Amino acid sequence: MSGETMKIREGECFILLPEVPCSYHGLGKKWIVSSAGFTGGISSSLFDCLGIRESGVYTISDPGIFIRYIAKLRKLTQNSQLQKDWSDCCYRFLLDLSHAITFHPGNELPEQKELPEDSYAFRVIRYLESHLAEPVSVNDLADLMGLNSEYLCTVFKKETGLTIIQYLQRLRIGRARMMLERFPERDAAEIGRACGYESPSYFGLQFKRITGSTPNQYRKTAASVRVP
Repeated sequence: MSGETMKIREGECFILLPEVPCSYHGLGKKWIVSSAGFTGGISSSLFDCLGIRESGVYTISDPGIFIRYIAKLRKLTQNSQLQKDWSDCCYRFLLDLSHAITFHPGNELPEQKELPEDSYAFRVIRYLESHLAEPVSVNDLADLMGLNSEYLCTVFKKETGLTIIQYLQRLRIGRARMMLERFPERDAAEIGRACGYESPSYFGLQFKRITGSTPNQYRKTAASVRVP
């Protein structure tokens, strides 16, 4: 994709935003690809509103979404020629897909109950997920939520079991792990910068603190375990 190599496993999907060229091939046993394309003047804006802002590999909690909606679209070809029916089905497809996918693996994060979408912790996490490569401070988040920083930190820790900075570090390392596996041609320092770490040494320190290995050690181990 765009001159880079990416790897994808069972239970994952890849999303390509408009005008991103790609090619793909299998690495081992038989594999089947289900694909769907969306066109139209508002496609890019719609993807952005649904939180799908970059091309790449996503973890998908319900792969059956593709099978169900492709079946619905095939049925529409037989029973309806109304543009409204097609638009409605495609929109619902994208909406359900946006709820079932995540660009950031959660291996470093503790299991927790589902957060209400109107909770402060949920809103903070959504913001962090969308701004991992940018400088983020607790004061900035507090201003964004209209709260004082001490109260926001207390609420967030109570609802997630982690401080905001701890959660941010784990989100960043989660994305770094994914990128180390998916982009074998990128060096670790470049991946660190893409995840919000301008200093390669600090990135390596945080990565090892959370995962127990350096970025390069992690990449080698992941490749030897997961690639046929």
